[in-house]
Amino acid sequence: MDEGPRFFTLDEANALVPTLQIEFGRIARARAEIGPVIAALGGADASMAVLKDEGTAPAGQEAEAARLRALAAEITEAVERVNDLGCLVKDVDTGLVDFYALQDGDPVFLCWQFGEPVISSWHGLEEGFAGRKPIDGAEIPPPDWPS
Repeated sequence: MDEGPRFFTLDEANALVPTLQIEFGRIARARAEIGPVIAALGGADASMAVLKDEGTAPAGQEAEAARLRALAAEITEAVERVNDLGCLVKDVDTGLVDFYALQDGDPVFLCWQFGEPVISSWHGLEEGFAGRKPIDGAEIPPPDWPS
């Protein structure tokens, strides 16, 4: 029985930001490492073939194929852990995550992007990232280090 999406308060969503930072840090590390592995396997098409048929790897490239599968699994597992929190990974490349919330009784998304210290934006359910608006009263803490 599907109970529908989880709705978050701003405080509840912000409490998850440290976890999101860790998971998207893992994703960023795996993504940085996966590019050279894809190139070593002969590009995107060859890599997709490796991922679709786990039993075969190009001759002499078994180690690269195994590493590709491991990195792809790391990324998938991190995305699943984030989604299991009740939020929605919208874009792995840019680290976008949305949280269902209510604003004046209407459903909206609280919007976070990897690297942001807190959630300070929201958008309508159909607007997406381009429709982000600042959350009134949201305070963005200064960084812990000088820029």
